[in-house]
Amino acid sequence: MAGRFTSKPYIATGQYIKRMSNYCAGCRYRPESKVGNDACPFTTLYWHFLDRHEGMLARNPRTSLMAKSIARMSDAERSALRAHATTTLGNLDAL
Repeated sequence: MAGRFTSKPYIATGQYIKRMSNYCAGCRYRPESKVGNDACPFTTLYWHFLDRHEGMLARNPRTSLMAKSIARMSDAERSALRAHATTTLGNLDAL
């Protein structure tokens, strides 16, 4: 198994970070928001990752639930998410 990642990959939304830590105290972003000026960058980029890797995630039993979550998003929601994620990634230094 050399070179293989054999545990469940770990990525999280801003909501999870808020629930499990105090890092969000005083932050201006809303962890429950995926898009918009107040959207948490962690949440936006979590959903963007799922959108980009949906096919791969769906094939793995340990990550298929994440793929099912993104599959429930409408085309309009995905389009808005992609646009916001692009903006977020382009402005990481300003966050």
